[in-house]
Amino acid sequence: MKFLNECWALIPARSGSKTIKNKNIKKINNKPLIYFSLKFAKDLKFFKKIIFTSDSSKYLKIASQYGKFYLHKRSKYSSSDKATDLDVFNDFLNHCKKKKIPLPKYFAHLRPTTPIRSKATVLKALKCFIKNSKNIHHLELLA
Repeated sequence: MKFLNECWALIPARSGSKTIKNKNIKKINNKPLIYFSLKFAKDLKFFKKIIFTSDSSKYLKIASQYGKFYLHKRSKYSSSDKATDLDVFNDFLNHCKKKKIPLPKYFAHLRPTTPIRSKATVLKALKCFIKNSKNIHHLELLA
């Protein structure tokens, strides 16, 4: 399989949080939590595509108000309590396979629940990862 020499951002936000109901759309400074990851990804100007994936039509609609993003409705399983990050990515990858969407070499996973990030630090990490990707198979950014 041939991959595009690109990096895409994937921002997952499920609606079924058990601890804080609808935490991904709770307001901070009058903006839903998902806004900060969407804006960060857009402002970074590094990603060729920004994917917002959710089980909630309401969340997808809210995301669409903040720019042009690739919106993906996740399966029930990949939005369940038992689903892992890998399940979320696999759900999106299977969607791309069905739709015959060419995939990038790289993905960045931006969690809405980590809204405070340094652009400089993230860019440095992404560039270092891509430069050394033959020796590193994944990078997890923690803020």
